Amino acid sequence: MKKSISLIMLILLIVLTACNSISKNKDQKSNTHNVAVNNNVNLDIVTTDKLLYTIVKTIVKDKHTINYMFKDRQSEINFKFTYDSLNNISKKDLFIYVCPSFEIWVDDFIDKLDKSKVGIINSSRGVKLLAYNHPLKYKNITVNENPYYFMDIDNYKIMLVNIKNAVEDKDPKNRSFYEKIFSSELKNLQSYESNLKSIDESLSDYKFIISNENLKYFTNYSKLELLDIASSNNVLSSDDIKKEIDQNNSNNKIVFLYTDDSELNVNSEILKTYGIKPVKLQMFNGNYSYENTIKQNIKSLNSIISK
Repeated sequence: MKKSISLIMLILLIVLTACNSISKNKDQKSNTHNVAVNNNVNLDIVTTDKLLYTIVKTIVKDKHTINYMFKDRQSEINFKFTYDSLNNISKKDLFIYVCPSFEIWVDDFIDKLDKSKVGIINSSRGVKLLAYNHPLKYKNITVNENPYYFMDIDNYKIMLVNIKNAVEDKDPKNRSFYEKIFSSELKNLQSYESNLKSIDESLSDYKFIISNENLKYFTNYSKLELLDIASSNNVLSSDDIKKEIDQNNSNNKIVFLYTDDSELNVNSEILKTYGIKPVKLQMFNGNYSYENTIKQNIKSLNSIISK
């Protein structure tokens, strides 16, 4: 009798163990399936403005949802954040900004964000920013560093790396997708780098003037020789121009580079007096792709040689 009971108990134990094993296998399959589904994420990404929006689009294409906070630069500068804006950004997967000198409110904004979900990306990380010779003032805030670093192609590459890495961290399953796009973008930039180097050699006899410092990253990268001409509110100093012309004896090879028509208008008389050629460059602002902006600037520099 005892042997029969023991045998029955053994059989029941085997059956229960088998059932438990089957149940575990089902759970494991179910969990594996859920992980696979969750890896097909759709990230909710927000950038501060359209400039960054277009750059993020370069890396992620249409794989994720991307929005930007501001339609124009003035709104971005004057932004006063509220509880609602903090709460809204805290719910995103990634918040990407240019740098603290560009979004002058961003440090305080980040301090007050709920960081339990949102990843915060400073796209200038690793870039050496240029100091302003004449710091900018926005009400009670003084900006000492020039934030237009992306006008230097090498800095733009760093910007792309920061964005790519941030997206890959949130969406590791598609890492190869982003790496492939990034490599393609680097190859596209090579031709522009070569063109700028060629132009630099052709313009070696020319001297250049700018009325504000935002173009310095571009002129430095392109190795254009800048004359030390002071300006106040984008207005060039006539005395400084005369001094430079007398010293260089080459006023027919001095070029004024500008990005906004207002710069040309306030300096038109001085330029006419000294026979200085004005050439307009595009400042990357999100209305055009980065590549199209560089293309246009190469075309503008080439026009100097053909004149």
